[in-house]
Parts: sequence; structure tokens; C-alpha cells
Amino acid sequence: MTEAGEFYVGYHPAAPTRLAGRLRRIVTLLLVVVALLAVALALTQDRADPGVFEYGHLRALRGQLREFPYPSLLVPDPSPTNRSAAYTRYLLVAEGKHGAQALTAGRDGAWVELTGTRIAREGREMLELAPDGLMETPPAPNVRMGIQIPPPTSLGVETLTGEIVDSKCWLGVMKPATRTVHRGCATRCLSGGIPPLLLVRDTSGATTAQLLLVGTDGRAAHERFKALVGRDVELTGEVIRDGDLLVMRVASIVIP
Repeated sequence: MTEAGEFYVGYHPAAPTRLAGRLRRIVTLLLVVVALLAVALALTQDRADPGVFEYGHLRALRGQLREFPYPSLLVPDPSPTNRSAAYTRYLLVAEGKHGAQALTAGRDGAWVELTGTRIAREGREMLELAPDGLMETPPAPNVRMGIQIPPPTSLGVETLTGEIVDSKCWLGVMKPATRTVHRGCATRCLSGGIPPLLLVRDTSGATTAQLLLVGTDGRAAHERFKALVGRDVELTGEVIRDGDLLVMRVASIVIP
């Protein structure tokens, strides 16, 4: 048989030399192409959201409850030299797609110890309360005067365009937690009482502000926004600075 007629017979222990070399080159080229395609596809994907959800790890926090507009816990600075000013605010939710309103009702201003799972992103903290995870308790000796927060300050009426998300998923429970892919989940979360957030982004897509959304009376209004999640909306209302929170009292909604 001439070299031009080389072919492989399955029951032979090895392919002819030239045929084997050609197959090795083809297979190597295919592997390189597949690797380059994998890298190119990875580079085109959006980066994973940076939120944290400490699933399976419970922590206990002691602080003062705030019931309105959405439940939160103010945890004072443990330093004995700072008696009132410094604190960390944890927005509170229940397990699953539920807010913590039923768990904290009637306890505004109470000092409590809460047990739950931490959720966090970009300087905003949240705690998912465990069942029976709330216990009233005296404050630490260095904060017996309570946590003093400056009165809410109006920043005026603003018109802002952004995306409405449910705060629990966006802060770290789900990835991704925005746009159409997450709309069904976010709708159910807001129906259950999860606080809604408006994300305002710059031209690069980076979030420049996050505002807690409430009604014109300053009360929770999650039901009003559940049909608007995952899409760009234009909201007009008074923006309030309440301690470390930006809150918008939404007066009107326009879908561009």
C-alpha cells in the first residue's frame, strides 16, 4: 500500500504515522478553539452580583427596633465612648418571600435581640429573622439613653429614573436579582412585604443611589410597586434623608 492510501483499521494497535499526526494536529486545534470560545463567552457575561447571603450561619444582634416605614434594627456602636451617634441599620425580613412587619408589629422603639441570617451589599445590611428569633431585652449600659437619629431631612422633590427591585434578593439572596429574568421572583417578594428599592444608575450601568420607596404618607407601599419590578420607571416624589437611608415618597410613576 502506498503512503497516499493510508487508513486506520480498528483492530490494529495504532494508526499509520502520517494519519495519526494529522489527527493530533486537528484535535489540538479544536481544543484551542473551544478554549478561546469559552474565554470569549465568559468575558461577555455580566459579572456576578457582589451581594452576600450567609445561608446556614445564624448570628445574634442586639439593638433598637424601628417599625416604620419598613422594619429595621439599629445596632449601636459597641464603643463606650460613643453613646448615641454611631449605629448600623439592618433592614429586617422574614424567611422566604415575606417582610418582617408581622414579627415587629407594636414594637417600635423596643430593645431586642434578634437571631437571623445576614444579607449585605454595598454598605447596606439586612437580617433575615429566624423563626422565634426575636426576644425583647434591656439595652447595653452604654446606650441606655437610646439611639439618637437626626430628624428626617427633606431634600426636595426629585424626578428619578431607575429600576425597582426587591431589596432582599438584590442585597444578596439571588444572583441575578434584576431585570426580566428576576421579575417573577421580585413580584412575589414585594407582595409578601419585602421593602422595594429604586436603583439609580449612571451611563456605565453602575448603581449611584438606592432609595427606599414609600407612599406619599411615608408609610410602606410595597404592593404599589410589585407590578413595576425589573423595568425602568420614572418616579417623582419627595426625597427624605432618614439617618443612613434615602427614602422617596412616591407621588407619580411614569413608564418611559
